[in-house]
Amino acid sequence: MKLIAKLRSYWPEALLAAAVALPWLSLLALGLVWLWQGNHVWKWALAALVLGLLTWPLTRFVRRRANAEARIELGEMAEPSESWHVREREAWGDVIAIADATTPPTFAEIEPLVDLAKLTVEAVARRLHPDAREAWAQFTLPEFLLLAERLARDVRREALAHIPGIKTLRLGHLLWVRQQNERYGALAKTGWRAGYTLWRLTRAVINPIQAAAQEGSGSLVGKAADAFSYRLRAVGTRMLVLEVGRAAIELYSGRLALTDAEMRAAQEREAAASDEPVAPVRIVLTGQVNAGKSSLVNALAKETRSAVAPVPTTARVAEYRLESEGRPAVCLIDMPGFGDGTDPDFMAQADRADLVLWVSSAVQPARAPDRQGLDKFRAWAGTQHTRRPPPLLLALTHVDELRPAGEWKPPYDIAAPVGPKAGSIRSSLDSVARTLDVPADTIVPVAMPPGEPSYNMDALWARIAAELDDARLAQLDRLRIGAKRTSLREVTDQLGRAGRFILKHIVRP
Repeated sequence: MKLIAKLRSYWPEALLAAAVALPWLSLLALGLVWLWQGNHVWKWALAALVLGLLTWPLTRFVRRRANAEARIELGEMAEPSESWHVREREAWGDVIAIADATTPPTFAEIEPLVDLAKLTVEAVARRLHPDAREAWAQFTLPEFLLLAERLARDVRREALAHIPGIKTLRLGHLLWVRQQNERYGALAKTGWRAGYTLWRLTRAVINPIQAAAQEGSGSLVGKAADAFSYRLRAVGTRMLVLEVGRAAIELYSGRLALTDAEMRAAQEREAAASDEPVAPVRIVLTGQVNAGKSSLVNALAKETRSAVAPVPTTARVAEYRLESEGRPAVCLIDMPGFGDGTDPDFMAQADRADLVLWVSSAVQPARAPDRQGLDKFRAWAGTQHTRRPPPLLLALTHVDELRPAGEWKPPYDIAAPVGPKAGSIRSSLDSVARTLDVPADTIVPVAMPPGEPSYNMDALWARIAAELDDARLAQLDRLRIGAKRTSLREVTDQLGRAGRFILKHIVRP
């Protein structure tokens, strides 16, 4: 009734549209009549069939180009997140493989899209939880609720931007459409198929040759139309796989636990475990005894923070928070030196490190302890598939004591050394890089001669600043994993709140 009322209200516009469209539509009808009367229908159908044969190679070409253009157009979406660790990147590789291998569906039915999303989710779940019997179920209820919240927010934003009249669309309208579809949908589809089949049979009985030509032509025209829509479907399919894959990685990796409140709770637990306030980035200093770690801490802090003496003085782990204008705030973890029978628990600190600063003396002839410790650290880092290991830098100390020992007139150009002292520093740097299997660009030569200004501290700070992005990503992974652990205090608080809720709303109605 409402439709009829609207047509009555807008009858001039409807009449104008009919007046413009009817002459052109009549040409189609008159042309068919002319072909029929002149017995030219079969000629037209055969010509259409021949031209339609060209659609086969063109369709293959169009699809290949559409797939390539979809990859280029969604190139940024296909890039993995910088914060992902090894196993998450492997899962993303599985998602890209699914996107490349999937033939775009027609988008006319929802079932193929649901199956494609399920395939993507299961691939990510199997990669991130390879040992679980039901990998797809390896997520917590709060993570699922947070994912639903984010998806609902994103869907609402896109709906408001792209669906006309969405603000006036009520749930009752959707229910009415569903009811009509349930009531008449199957009957309408059956009637359409029966009518179309009857028409094809009638056409075949009247003129079999024309019917065959039209059937072939119609099939090829349909394939051509399918090819024209292929690019849009290719982009939509790839976007669907990538979005579902990224959301699945966020869900099954536990990254959805990184809400602001949970991140603050993880930082509070980190601070509670330390005697000193927790810094934004934890830098662990380690190396052999007498490598100059304590002197390096003092030089970085520009004040005496650690005792310096010819004998090892750092008997336990010491933490120092450094904050200075123009430089990032960091927390230095000064570890006891290893060697000479000592074996500090470096790996326990490496597990809580955001960046490792290895300190090695340029005049130390014995490199085996350094190499053994670095190999142990690298082997541990290689097993960290569910988190990003901390980046590694090496501070090459005591370069002022290299030959010629009596010369010390910094600065020195190490990249293009001029003079014997600069040449000795460069040779020592290259030798340490080869012996310890460390990239030369991660080694910074420094010196802290007694009674003289420290050498190359600005370069070391600059190198630390360059690694801060990776260090913060390592910190996020570390805090995320720590946030997933349930503490006794947290359980006690939850039990208390649950008890108060029961007493208030159930026991005392």
